[in-house]
Amino acid sequence: MSVILVVDDDAPTREALETGLKKLGHDIHTAGTGVAALEEVRRHAVDLAIIDLKLPDMSGTELFGALRILRPEAIAIMISGHATVDEAISALKRGIYDFITKDFRMHELRKVVSKALETQKLLVENQRLREALQDRSPTGRIIGRGPALLKVIHMVNQVAPMKSTVLLSGESGVGKELVAEAIHYQSPRHSKPLVKLNCGALPEGLIESELFGHEKGAFTGAIQQRKGRFELADGGTFFLDEISEMPLATQVKLLRVLQAGEFERVGGGAQTLKVDVRIIAATNVDLEAAVAEGRFRKDLFYRLNVIHLRIPALRERMEDIPLLALNFLDKFCLENNRPPMGFSLEAMAAMKSYAWPGNVRELQNVVERAVALYSGNTVELADLPDEIRKHSPADDHIVLPVGVSMEEIERLAILQTLKKTGGDKELTARLLGIGLATLYRRLKDMEIKETGEPSPEET
Repeated sequence: MSVILVVDDDAPTREALETGLKKLGHDIHTAGTGVAALEEVRRHAVDLAIIDLKLPDMSGTELFGALRILRPEAIAIMISGHATVDEAISALKRGIYDFITKDFRMHELRKVVSKALETQKLLVENQRLREALQDRSPTGRIIGRGPALLKVIHMVNQVAPMKSTVLLSGESGVGKELVAEAIHYQSPRHSKPLVKLNCGALPEGLIESELFGHEKGAFTGAIQQRKGRFELADGGTFFLDEISEMPLATQVKLLRVLQAGEFERVGGGAQTLKVDVRIIAATNVDLEAAVAEGRFRKDLFYRLNVIHLRIPALRERMEDIPLLALNFLDKFCLENNRPPMGFSLEAMAAMKSYAWPGNVRELQNVVERAVALYSGNTVELADLPDEIRKHSPADDHIVLPVGVSMEEIERLAILQTLKKTGGDKELTARLLGIGLATLYRRLKDMEIKETGEPSPEET
Protein backbone atom coordinates (compact mmCIF):
# COMPACT_ATOMS: atom_id res chain seq x y z
CA MET A 1 0.00 0.00 0.00
CA SER A 2 1.36 3.41 -1.01
CA VAL A 3 0.83 6.79 0.63
CA ILE A 4 -0.83 9.43 -1.59
CA LEU A 5 -1.13 13.11 -0.68
CA VAL A 6 -3.83 15.22 -2.40
CA VAL A 7 -3.18 18.99 -2.25
CA ASP A 8 -5.93 21.32 -3.51
CA ASP A 9 -7.50 24.42 -1.99
CA ASP A 10 -10.89 23.52 -3.48
CA ALA A 11 -12.61 21.27 -0.93
CA PRO A 12 -15.03 19.51 -3.35
CA THR A 13 -12.14 18.65 -5.71
CA ARG A 14 -10.06 17.45 -2.77
CA GLU A 15 -12.86 15.24 -1.48
CA ALA A 16 -13.65 13.85 -4.92
CA LEU A 17 -10.01 12.88 -5.43
CA GLU A 18 -9.81 11.29 -2.00
CA THR A 19 -12.98 9.23 -2.56
CA GLY A 20 -12.01 8.14 -6.07
CA LEU A 21 -8.44 7.15 -5.20
CA LYS A 22 -9.39 5.18 -2.10
CA LYS A 23 -10.71 2.50 -4.45
CA LEU A 24 -7.10 1.75 -5.38
CA GLY A 25 -6.50 0.59 -1.81
CA HIS A 26 -3.86 3.17 -0.89
CA ASP A 27 -3.49 5.41 2.18
CA ILE A 28 -4.89 8.85 1.16
CA HIS A 29 -4.10 12.12 2.95
CA THR A 30 -5.28 15.61 1.97
CA ALA A 31 -4.24 19.23 2.45
CA GLY A 32 -5.68 22.57 1.32
CA THR A 33 -2.50 24.67 1.44
CA GLY A 34 1.21 24.26 0.78
CA VAL A 35 2.09 24.63 4.45
CA ALA A 36 -0.46 21.98 5.47
CA ALA A 37 0.86 19.71 2.73
CA LEU A 38 4.44 19.97 4.04
CA GLU A 39 3.22 19.06 7.52
CA GLU A 40 1.62 15.93 6.03
CA VAL A 41 4.89 15.09 4.25
CA ARG A 42 6.77 15.38 7.56
CA ARG A 43 4.29 13.07 9.29
CA HIS A 44 3.88 10.47 6.55
CA ALA A 45 6.21 8.75 4.08
CA VAL A 46 4.48 10.16 0.98
CA ASP A 47 5.07 8.19 -2.22
CA LEU A 48 2.92 10.27 -4.58
CA ALA A 49 1.59 13.82 -4.33
CA ILE A 50 -1.23 15.17 -6.51
CA ILE A 51 -0.70 18.93 -6.40
CA ASP A 52 -2.86 21.81 -7.63
CA LEU A 53 -0.78 24.23 -9.72
CA LYS A 54 -2.12 27.29 -7.86
CA LEU A 55 -2.36 27.22 -4.06
CA PRO A 56 -3.23 30.10 -1.68
CA ASP A 57 0.22 30.33 -0.06
CA MET A 58 2.62 29.05 -2.75
CA SER A 59 2.68 27.69 -6.27
CA GLY A 60 2.40 23.97 -6.95
CA THR A 61 5.92 23.93 -8.39
CA GLU A 62 7.31 25.55 -5.22
CA LEU A 63 5.60 22.87 -3.15
CA PHE A 64 7.05 20.21 -5.42
CA GLY A 65 10.54 21.63 -4.87
CA ALA A 66 10.09 21.41 -1.10
CA LEU A 67 8.66 17.90 -1.44
CA ARG A 68 11.80 16.77 -3.30
CA ILE A 69 13.94 18.02 -0.40
CA LEU A 70 11.86 16.35 2.33
CA ARG A 71 11.05 13.18 0.39
CA PRO A 72 13.47 12.78 -2.58
CA GLU A 73 11.98 9.45 -3.63
CA ALA A 74 8.44 10.84 -3.93
CA ILE A 75 6.81 11.48 -7.30
CA ALA A 76 4.22 14.13 -8.20
CA ILE A 77 1.31 14.74 -10.56
CA MET A 78 0.27 18.35 -11.20
CA ILE A 79 -3.37 19.28 -11.76
CA SER A 80 -4.85 22.60 -12.88
CA GLY A 81 -8.13 24.03 -14.05
CA HIS A 82 -6.63 26.67 -16.31
CA ALA A 83 -3.01 25.92 -17.10
CA THR A 84 -1.22 27.15 -20.19
CA VAL A 85 0.90 24.89 -22.37
CA ASP A 86 4.03 26.72 -21.19
CA GLU A 87 3.14 26.05 -17.55
CA ALA A 88 2.62 22.37 -18.28
CA ILE A 89 5.95 22.09 -20.10
CA SER A 90 7.73 23.95 -17.31
CA ALA A 91 6.29 21.61 -14.69
CA LEU A 92 7.36 18.51 -16.63
CA LYS A 93 10.88 19.90 -17.06
CA ARG A 94 11.12 20.32 -13.28
CA GLY A 95 10.55 16.60 -12.82
CA ILE A 96 6.77 16.41 -12.42
CA TYR A 97 5.64 12.93 -13.51
CA ASP A 98 2.49 14.12 -15.36
CA PHE A 99 0.33 17.19 -15.83
CA ILE A 100 -3.46 16.84 -16.11
CA THR A 101 -6.40 19.23 -16.22
CA LYS A 102 -9.30 19.19 -13.74
CA ASP A 103 -11.76 17.96 -16.34
CA PHE A 104 -10.21 14.49 -15.98
CA ARG A 105 -12.28 11.32 -15.64
CA MET A 106 -11.68 9.38 -12.45
CA HIS A 107 -10.95 6.03 -14.12
CA GLU A 108 -8.32 7.74 -16.29
CA LEU A 109 -6.75 9.41 -13.26
CA ARG A 110 -6.59 6.05 -11.46
CA LYS A 111 -4.61 4.64 -14.40
CA VAL A 112 -2.18 7.58 -14.29
CA VAL A 113 -1.78 7.22 -10.53
CA SER A 114 -1.18 3.47 -10.73
CA LYS A 115 1.45 3.96 -13.43
CA ALA A 116 3.08 6.76 -11.45
CA LEU A 117 3.31 4.55 -8.34
CA GLU A 118 4.91 1.79 -10.40
CA THR A 119 7.49 4.31 -11.60
CA GLN A 120 8.06 5.51 -8.03
CA LYS A 121 8.68 1.95 -6.82
CA LEU A 122 11.10 1.46 -9.69
CA LEU A 123 13.00 4.64 -8.79
CA VAL A 124 13.23 3.57 -5.15
CA GLU A 125 14.45 0.10 -6.09
CA ASN A 126 17.05 1.46 -8.50
CA GLN A 127 18.29 3.90 -5.86
CA ARG A 128 18.52 1.10 -3.30
CA LEU A 129 20.52 -1.01 -5.72
CA ARG A 130 22.87 1.86 -6.55
CA GLU A 131 23.49 2.45 -2.85
CA ALA A 132 24.25 -1.25 -2.45
CA LEU A 133 26.74 -1.04 -5.33
CA GLN A 134 28.52 1.87 -3.61
CA ASP A 135 28.64 -0.08 -0.35
CA ARG A 136 30.65 -2.97 -1.73
CA SER A 137 33.25 -4.92 0.22
CA PRO A 138 37.00 -4.95 -0.56
CA THR A 139 36.37 -7.89 -2.90
CA GLY A 140 36.11 -5.24 -5.61
CA ARG A 141 34.10 -6.12 -8.67
CA ILE A 142 32.41 -9.21 -7.21
CA ILE A 143 28.79 -8.05 -7.06
CA GLY A 144 26.05 -9.74 -5.07
CA ARG A 145 24.70 -10.32 -1.59
CA GLY A 146 22.99 -13.70 -1.91
CA PRO A 147 24.01 -16.60 0.35
CA ALA A 148 25.77 -18.52 -2.44
CA LEU A 149 28.02 -15.59 -3.34
CA LEU A 150 28.59 -14.53 0.27
CA LYS A 151 30.02 -17.99 0.88
CA VAL A 152 32.52 -17.45 -1.96
CA ILE A 153 33.42 -13.97 -0.65
CA HIS A 154 34.00 -15.44 2.81
CA MET A 155 36.34 -18.04 1.31
CA VAL A 156 38.16 -15.34 -0.69
CA ASN A 157 38.77 -13.39 2.49
CA GLN A 158 40.10 -16.52 4.18
CA VAL A 159 42.48 -17.70 1.46
CA ALA A 160 43.75 -14.32 0.21
CA PRO A 161 46.48 -13.92 2.90
CA MET A 162 47.82 -17.43 2.27
CA LYS A 163 50.43 -18.67 -0.25
CA SER A 164 48.50 -21.81 -1.15
CA THR A 165 47.48 -22.66 -4.70
CA VAL A 166 43.79 -22.10 -5.43
CA LEU A 167 41.60 -23.97 -7.93
CA LEU A 168 38.47 -22.12 -9.10
CA SER A 169 35.74 -24.17 -10.76
CA GLY A 170 32.43 -23.19 -12.27
CA GLU A 171 30.55 -22.83 -15.53
CA SER A 172 31.74 -20.50 -18.25
CA GLY A 173 30.80 -16.88 -17.57
CA VAL A 174 30.36 -17.10 -13.77
CA GLY A 175 33.21 -14.69 -12.99
CA LYS A 176 36.18 -16.88 -12.06
CA GLU A 177 38.62 -14.21 -13.24
CA LEU A 178 37.02 -11.64 -10.92
CA VAL A 179 37.46 -14.02 -7.98
CA ALA A 180 41.12 -14.51 -8.91
CA GLU A 181 41.58 -10.74 -8.98
CA ALA A 182 39.91 -10.39 -5.58
CA ILE A 183 42.23 -13.00 -4.06
CA HIS A 184 45.32 -11.30 -5.48
CA TYR A 185 44.40 -7.74 -4.52
CA GLN A 186 43.57 -8.73 -0.95
CA SER A 187 46.77 -10.74 -0.57
CA PRO A 188 50.22 -9.57 0.65
CA ARG A 189 51.20 -9.78 -3.05
CA HIS A 190 48.77 -7.03 -4.11
CA SER A 191 51.58 -4.58 -5.00
CA LYS A 192 53.21 -7.17 -7.28
CA PRO A 193 51.99 -8.24 -10.75
CA LEU A 194 48.85 -10.23 -11.43
CA VAL A 195 49.62 -12.06 -14.68
CA LYS A 196 46.92 -13.92 -16.61
CA LEU A 197 47.02 -16.61 -19.29
CA ASN A 198 44.14 -18.44 -20.98
CA CYS A 199 45.54 -21.92 -21.63
CA GLY A 200 42.90 -22.63 -24.27
CA ALA A 201 43.69 -19.54 -26.33
CA LEU A 202 47.20 -20.59 -27.45
CA PRO A 203 48.35 -23.33 -29.84
CA GLU A 204 50.34 -26.15 -28.24
CA GLY A 205 53.60 -25.00 -29.83
CA LEU A 206 53.48 -21.54 -28.20
CA ILE A 207 52.22 -22.18 -24.70
CA GLU A 208 55.60 -23.21 -23.24
CA SER A 209 57.21 -20.06 -24.62
CA GLU A 210 54.42 -17.97 -23.06
CA LEU A 211 54.82 -19.71 -19.71
CA PHE A 212 58.59 -20.00 -19.43
CA GLY A 213 59.99 -17.60 -22.01
CA HIS A 214 62.62 -18.44 -24.62
CA GLU A 215 66.18 -17.68 -25.59
CA LYS A 216 67.25 -16.05 -28.84
CA GLY A 217 67.31 -18.66 -31.61
CA ALA A 218 65.32 -21.23 -29.61
CA PHE A 219 63.03 -21.71 -32.62
CA THR A 220 62.22 -20.10 -35.93
CA GLY A 221 61.17 -16.53 -35.29
CA ALA A 222 62.83 -16.28 -31.84
CA ILE A 223 64.94 -13.25 -32.81
CA GLN A 224 65.60 -12.17 -29.20
CA GLN A 225 65.37 -13.39 -25.65
CA ARG A 226 61.87 -13.15 -24.19
CA LYS A 227 60.71 -13.46 -20.60
CA GLY A 228 57.78 -15.78 -19.94
CA ARG A 229 54.72 -15.16 -17.79
CA PHE A 230 56.28 -16.86 -14.76
CA GLU A 231 59.17 -14.41 -14.75
CA LEU A 232 56.79 -11.48 -15.20
CA ALA A 233 54.68 -12.72 -12.26
CA ASP A 234 57.65 -13.14 -9.88
CA GLY A 235 56.59 -12.04 -6.40
CA GLY A 236 52.95 -11.85 -7.49
CA THR A 237 50.15 -14.09 -8.74
CA PHE A 238 49.74 -16.09 -11.95
CA PHE A 239 46.17 -16.81 -13.03
CA LEU A 240 45.90 -19.82 -15.37
CA ASP A 241 42.44 -19.90 -16.91
CA GLU A 242 41.04 -23.01 -18.65
CA ILE A 243 43.82 -25.10 -17.08
CA SER A 244 42.23 -28.28 -18.46
CA GLU A 245 43.32 -27.20 -21.98
CA MET A 246 47.03 -27.31 -21.10
CA PRO A 247 48.90 -30.05 -23.07
CA LEU A 248 50.09 -33.04 -21.04
CA ALA A 249 53.74 -32.36 -21.86
CA THR A 250 53.42 -28.82 -20.52
CA GLN A 251 51.60 -30.06 -17.44
CA VAL A 252 54.77 -31.91 -16.39
CA LYS A 253 56.79 -28.69 -16.51
CA LEU A 254 54.09 -26.75 -14.67
CA LEU A 255 54.16 -29.37 -11.92
CA ARG A 256 57.88 -28.77 -11.47
CA VAL A 257 57.34 -25.03 -11.03
CA LEU A 258 54.62 -25.69 -8.45
CA GLN A 259 56.84 -28.10 -6.52
CA ALA A 260 60.27 -26.43 -6.77
CA GLY A 261 59.59 -22.90 -8.05
CA GLU A 262 62.10 -23.35 -10.88
CA PHE A 263 62.15 -23.82 -14.66
CA GLU A 264 64.24 -23.19 -17.79
CA ARG A 265 63.40 -20.97 -20.72
CA VAL A 266 62.72 -22.71 -24.02
CA GLY A 267 66.17 -23.20 -25.61
CA GLY A 268 67.83 -22.12 -22.37
CA GLY A 269 69.88 -25.25 -21.81
CA ALA A 270 70.99 -25.75 -18.21
CA GLN A 271 70.22 -22.23 -16.99
CA THR A 272 67.65 -22.67 -14.24
CA LEU A 273 65.49 -19.75 -13.10
CA LYS A 274 63.72 -19.54 -9.75
CA VAL A 275 60.53 -17.59 -9.07
CA ASP A 276 58.14 -16.93 -6.21
CA VAL A 277 54.68 -17.09 -7.74
CA ARG A 278 51.28 -17.97 -6.35
CA ILE A 279 49.16 -19.98 -8.78
CA ILE A 280 45.41 -19.56 -9.15
CA ALA A 281 43.97 -21.95 -11.74
CA ALA A 282 40.45 -22.03 -13.14
CA THR A 283 38.41 -24.60 -15.03
CA ASN A 284 34.87 -25.00 -16.35
CA VAL A 285 35.21 -28.79 -16.71
CA ASP A 286 35.36 -31.62 -14.19
CA LEU A 287 39.12 -32.09 -13.68
CA GLU A 288 38.64 -35.36 -11.79
CA ALA A 289 36.83 -36.75 -14.83
CA ALA A 290 39.63 -35.43 -17.05
CA VAL A 291 42.13 -37.27 -14.82
CA ALA A 292 40.13 -40.50 -15.12
CA GLU A 293 40.10 -40.11 -18.91
CA GLY A 294 43.85 -39.52 -19.04
CA ARG A 295 43.52 -35.92 -20.27
CA PHE A 296 44.92 -34.35 -17.11
CA ARG A 297 47.73 -35.46 -14.81
CA LYS A 298 46.61 -36.74 -11.42
CA ASP A 299 49.66 -35.37 -9.61
CA LEU A 300 49.11 -31.90 -11.08
CA PHE A 301 45.43 -32.01 -10.15
CA TYR A 302 46.25 -32.72 -6.49
CA ARG A 303 48.90 -29.99 -6.51
CA LEU A 304 46.43 -27.44 -7.89
CA ASN A 305 43.49 -28.55 -5.76
CA VAL A 306 44.96 -27.38 -2.44
CA ILE A 307 42.11 -24.91 -1.92
CA HIS A 308 39.04 -25.40 -4.10
CA LEU A 309 36.47 -22.65 -4.61
CA ARG A 310 33.38 -23.43 -6.65
CA ILE A 311 31.82 -20.30 -8.14
CA PRO A 312 28.00 -20.67 -8.31
CA ALA A 313 26.11 -20.29 -11.57
CA LEU A 314 23.88 -17.22 -11.87
CA ARG A 315 20.74 -19.39 -11.66
CA GLU A 316 21.93 -20.39 -8.15
CA ARG A 317 21.97 -16.77 -7.00
CA MET A 318 19.00 -15.16 -8.74
CA GLU A 319 18.68 -12.62 -5.92
CA ASP A 320 21.88 -10.98 -7.21
CA ILE A 321 20.47 -10.26 -10.69
CA PRO A 322 19.12 -6.74 -9.88
CA LEU A 323 22.50 -5.61 -8.50
CA LEU A 324 24.42 -7.07 -11.43
CA ALA A 325 22.00 -5.74 -14.05
CA LEU A 326 22.04 -2.20 -12.67
CA ASN A 327 25.83 -2.25 -12.40
CA PHE A 328 26.11 -3.19 -16.09
CA LEU A 329 23.45 -0.62 -17.01
CA ASP A 330 25.37 2.21 -15.31
CA LYS A 331 28.62 1.01 -16.88
CA PHE A 332 27.34 0.94 -20.45
CA CYS A 333 25.41 4.20 -20.11
CA LEU A 334 28.62 5.88 -18.95
CA GLU A 335 30.71 4.32 -21.72
CA ASN A 336 28.20 5.40 -24.40
CA ASN A 337 27.53 8.90 -23.01
CA ARG A 338 23.92 7.99 -22.29
CA PRO A 339 21.90 9.48 -19.42
CA PRO A 340 21.26 7.09 -16.51
CA MET A 341 18.62 4.43 -17.19
CA GLY A 342 16.58 2.05 -15.06
CA PHE A 343 14.66 -1.20 -15.46
CA SER A 344 10.89 -1.52 -15.45
CA LEU A 345 9.43 -3.85 -12.84
CA GLU A 346 8.29 -6.22 -15.61
CA ALA A 347 11.74 -6.34 -17.23
CA MET A 348 13.47 -7.03 -13.93
CA ALA A 349 10.93 -9.71 -13.02
CA ALA A 350 11.52 -11.47 -16.35
CA MET A 351 15.29 -11.35 -15.87
CA LYS A 352 14.90 -12.84 -12.39
CA SER A 353 12.82 -15.67 -13.84
CA TYR A 354 15.23 -16.59 -16.64
CA ALA A 355 17.76 -19.40 -16.03
CA TRP A 356 20.78 -17.60 -17.64
CA PRO A 357 22.66 -20.53 -19.21
CA GLY A 358 25.43 -18.08 -20.17
CA ASN A 359 25.65 -16.82 -16.59
CA VAL A 360 26.89 -13.32 -15.72
CA ARG A 361 28.50 -12.88 -19.14
CA GLU A 362 25.13 -13.41 -20.82
CA LEU A 363 23.45 -10.91 -18.51
CA GLN A 364 26.14 -8.36 -19.31
CA ASN A 365 25.62 -8.83 -23.03
CA VAL A 366 21.82 -8.47 -22.70
CA VAL A 367 22.18 -5.17 -20.83
CA GLU A 368 24.76 -3.84 -23.29
CA ARG A 369 22.38 -4.70 -26.15
CA ALA A 370 19.52 -2.82 -24.45
CA VAL A 371 21.66 0.30 -23.97
CA ALA A 372 22.83 0.17 -27.59
CA LEU A 373 19.43 -0.39 -29.22
CA TYR A 374 16.92 1.57 -27.16
CA SER A 375 16.78 5.29 -26.47
CA GLY A 376 14.32 5.53 -23.58
CA ASN A 377 15.23 6.08 -19.94
CA THR A 378 13.86 2.70 -18.87
CA VAL A 379 14.61 -0.80 -20.12
CA GLU A 380 11.17 -2.31 -20.67
CA LEU A 381 10.12 -5.95 -21.00
CA ALA A 382 9.76 -5.45 -24.77
CA ASP A 383 13.42 -4.39 -24.97
CA LEU A 384 14.68 -7.80 -23.80
CA PRO A 385 15.47 -10.75 -26.10
CA ASP A 386 12.65 -13.19 -26.87
CA GLU A 387 14.13 -16.00 -24.78
CA ILE A 388 14.01 -13.77 -21.67
CA ARG A 389 10.70 -12.07 -22.47
CA LYS A 390 8.87 -15.39 -22.53
CA HIS A 391 9.95 -15.92 -18.92
CA SER A 392 7.84 -13.01 -17.77
CA PRO A 393 6.18 -13.91 -14.44
CA ALA A 394 2.83 -13.19 -16.10
CA ASP A 395 3.22 -16.65 -17.61
CA ASP A 396 4.39 -18.26 -14.36
CA HIS A 397 1.03 -19.63 -13.27
CA ILE A 398 -1.08 -22.70 -13.83
CA VAL A 399 -4.85 -22.51 -14.28
CA LEU A 400 -6.59 -25.49 -12.66
CA PRO A 401 -10.24 -26.46 -12.79
CA VAL A 402 -12.10 -26.91 -9.53
CA GLY A 403 -11.89 -30.50 -8.25
CA VAL A 404 -8.64 -31.44 -10.01
CA SER A 405 -6.77 -34.23 -8.22
CA MET A 406 -3.58 -33.62 -6.22
CA GLU A 407 -1.82 -36.07 -8.52
CA GLU A 408 -2.71 -33.94 -11.55
CA ILE A 409 -1.64 -30.75 -9.74
CA GLU A 410 1.75 -32.33 -9.04
CA ARG A 411 2.11 -33.48 -12.64
CA LEU A 412 1.29 -30.02 -14.04
CA ALA A 413 3.63 -28.30 -11.57
CA ILE A 414 6.52 -30.53 -12.60
CA LEU A 415 5.91 -30.21 -16.33
CA GLN A 416 5.36 -26.44 -16.21
CA THR A 417 8.48 -25.87 -14.13
CA LEU A 418 10.54 -28.09 -16.43
CA LYS A 419 9.32 -26.00 -19.36
CA LYS A 420 10.25 -22.73 -17.64
CA THR A 421 13.76 -23.99 -16.80
CA GLY A 422 14.38 -25.26 -20.30
CA GLY A 423 14.50 -28.88 -19.12
CA ASP A 424 17.07 -28.24 -16.38
CA LYS A 425 16.10 -30.96 -13.88
CA GLU A 426 18.44 -29.77 -11.14
CA LEU A 427 17.00 -26.25 -11.22
CA THR A 428 13.46 -27.65 -11.48
CA ALA A 429 13.94 -29.75 -8.35
CA ARG A 430 15.31 -26.74 -6.49
CA LEU A 431 12.39 -24.52 -7.52
CA LEU A 432 9.86 -27.19 -6.50
CA GLY A 433 11.61 -27.78 -3.19
CA ILE A 434 12.20 -31.49 -3.77
CA GLY A 435 15.31 -33.61 -4.15
CA LEU A 436 16.69 -34.44 -7.58
CA ALA A 437 16.17 -38.15 -6.98
CA THR A 438 12.55 -37.46 -6.05
CA LEU A 439 12.04 -35.53 -9.28
CA TYR A 440 13.46 -38.39 -11.35
CA ARG A 441 11.12 -40.85 -9.56
CA ARG A 442 8.10 -38.63 -10.24
CA LEU A 443 9.05 -38.31 -13.91
CA LYS A 444 9.48 -42.08 -14.17
CA ASP A 445 6.07 -42.68 -12.51
CA MET A 446 4.46 -40.20 -14.89
CA GLU A 447 5.97 -41.96 -17.90
CA ILE A 448 4.66 -45.34 -16.75
CA LYS A 449 1.13 -43.99 -16.20
CA GLU A 450 1.02 -42.25 -19.57
CA THR A 451 2.33 -45.18 -21.61
CA GLY A 452 1.10 -48.02 -19.43
CA GLU A 453 4.56 -49.56 -19.67
CA PRO A 454 7.79 -49.22 -17.73
CA SER A 455 10.40 -46.80 -19.09
CA PRO A 456 13.44 -48.28 -20.88
CA GLU A 457 15.57 -47.80 -17.75
CA GLU A 458 13.35 -50.25 -15.87
CA THR A 459 13.31 -53.01 -18.48
